[in-house]
Amino acid sequence: MTPKTKELRLTFWMIFTAFLLLFIIGTVNIFSSTFIEDMAEGGSAYGHLIRHVLCFVIGMIPATIVYRSDYRLWKKIAWLAVIFSALLLVAVLGAGIVVNGAKRWLGVGGFTFQPSEVAKLAVILFTAKYLAPLLEKHKPIAFFGPWDSSPQAPAWKRFHWLPQPVLLPALVLAGLVIKQPDAGTAIVIMFLPFAMLWISGASLKQAVIPLGVFLVAAAAYTLSAPYRMDRLRAWYDPSSYAQTLGYQTMQGFIAIGSGGIMGQGIGEGISKFSYLPEAHTDFAFAILAQEWGLRGSIVMLVLFCILIFFGFQCAWNTHDKFGELLAAGITLYFGGQGLINLAMVCGLFPVVGVPLPFISYGGTSLIVNLIAAALLLNIARRNYKTAVMAARLRMQPHVQSMKKETRSHFQLH
Repeated sequence: MTPKTKELRLTFWMIFTAFLLLFIIGTVNIFSSTFIEDMAEGGSAYGHLIRHVLCFVIGMIPATIVYRSDYRLWKKIAWLAVIFSALLLVAVLGAGIVVNGAKRWLGVGGFTFQPSEVAKLAVILFTAKYLAPLLEKHKPIAFFGPWDSSPQAPAWKRFHWLPQPVLLPALVLAGLVIKQPDAGTAIVIMFLPFAMLWISGASLKQAVIPLGVFLVAAAAYTLSAPYRMDRLRAWYDPSSYAQTLGYQTMQGFIAIGSGGIMGQGIGEGISKFSYLPEAHTDFAFAILAQEWGLRGSIVMLVLFCILIFFGFQCAWNTHDKFGELLAAGITLYFGGQGLINLAMVCGLFPVVGVPLPFISYGGTSLIVNLIAAALLLNIARRNYKTAVMAARLRMQPHVQSMKKETRSHFQLH
């Protein structure tokens, strides 16, 4: 086995191990943070755990199909994924289920489904499909610029601040998600293609003015509703709103701080006893830090770092541009959401409702995470197999030469 094949095999198993351990930690944390709530409602202590495991079983069906198939097939259906996501998001606006003032879910046979989670994966697929041929042909990559710079083109196509076509699906999907409203998911949907464009070679300097316009528009959107301004004030100074809008943030601080180095013990954290809202979803990390302590938090952070490092390692070792961009996009998907969630729970970012992959409870999120993980593992496995085949081909002339020498030796003697 060559050093290259050893490296690629290590990449595959490190990604697999990180996913597996994150899922196990998340499953334990979900049970620990929900059994009290389930018992208080008069049901089984295993209610949320059973639904979590059921979603895992359901998610493993498409994940297994994705893992065993050629990831390049997704290139052909990237557009369909975007259209399907848009239709689902439109359906949510029309017939969605309202929870806590937000309409984000569709109800199907007693189960709820969150289409915005699917939209995240759809924009990764579309961005990889769009950018791959540009990189293969060594064409320039940019965030904004004219769609057609020829003098014969219409004036609007020669406008220098037009967002590139690759950004349009993300803008549409993010706009539909904002209507729910769900600013956190909209941020993730826009972050993914921007980050993929940047790692593909787009210059941030070229996007300064358009991004400035975008930030002004975002500020205007925030100022247009008093409750959004109140949320910003509560984020900036949560202690002054400790009993109202800053309550969740302050309780998150208390949960994290009370864990200490060793933690209070799995199942022993007190914040889940009706103190910390959304303890098993958006603020799942706070319960983990309280019960597992600093040591458990570091283990989880190390696993995410391993996933990010070897995810990009997988992307760098992929020979086709679509696979390279797809692996990078999926790595950004897990790393970006993880960073936003941790920053939110630690008070570095406003509370925007972005889940922590595999740690936060959520059926649709888990299913999409499993599919994304299967795609990344598929690419890593194919990289390894390609390297093994290449090594065997290089060895064939040497093997044939040795066989000839052996036959000659026996013929002479």
